[in-house]
Amino acid sequence: MRNTYQELVIKTNNLEFISDFVFAFDVDAIEEKNDELIVRSDNNLDDLVFALGELKQKLNDANLNINLTYELCEKENKDWINEYKKNIKPILIDNIYIHTTWQEPKAGYVNLKIDPALAFGSGHHESTNSCVEFLQKYYKGCKTGLDVGCGSGILSLVMANYGISVDSCDTDELAIMSTKNNFELNNLKINNIWQGSCDKAKKKYDLVVANIIADVILIIKNDLIKNLNENGVLILSGILNTYSERIKSQFSSLTLVDEKIKGDWLTLVYKVKNE
Repeated sequence: MRNTYQELVIKTNNLEFISDFVFAFDVDAIEEKNDELIVRSDNNLDDLVFALGELKQKLNDANLNINLTYELCEKENKDWINEYKKNIKPILIDNIYIHTTWQEPKAGYVNLKIDPALAFGSGHHESTNSCVEFLQKYYKGCKTGLDVGCGSGILSLVMANYGISVDSCDTDELAIMSTKNNFELNNLKINNIWQGSCDKAKKKYDLVVANIIADVILIIKNDLIKNLNENGVLILSGILNTYSERIKSQFSSLTLVDEKIKGDWLTLVYKVKNE
């Protein structure tokens, strides 16, 4: 074991987007705490710091409402991997209990295991949390589901647990690996998974969930709507409150049936309009 390790503290108002970016690099562990991502590694993190600088400049140039600051330091190594594990807390979202591979299941609840070393989202973030709540509310009667931007696969796992035949997609290869690994951990079956977006889907679905940033939701709007069955349900999340009116105006061809605000984050539920 080295005497020191590197710790990179990243502060942002869009943890899911930034964590997806960070996991493209060879990092040992990421801890999510409030509006911070804490990256710890025995390896040098200079490449990640440089990439974050480039990303910050591009976000500013594009006038995206994503704040990003970061600070790198060197710390004494005191078995930080075990310290990291101690800080990862299980979470109960209505009837679903999400925990790590080293934590005990909770009797009387639906237990889902997530490996946080690979996770892009585990239910702690407000947008993921709201999606899990809405999936429990609207899954009934749905036989097929699509998770757009699956990350760790937590939303796919929720749907699969309810007997829904799930397809998942993400533009990040690491997300595909993470979702597959977490399905194996939970002894659940995924119907189909691919690298890319929902434009590659070859059928329509009863339930579609997209927990991604608002700008991407707007870009793939037509594909999301096209993916819905006649009585389909669409859950949109990862939306900062400042995007509320833009998103709602662009999805006015659907019926808004539910919405939830947690902190700065908005989650919307739509159904196909019956003519």
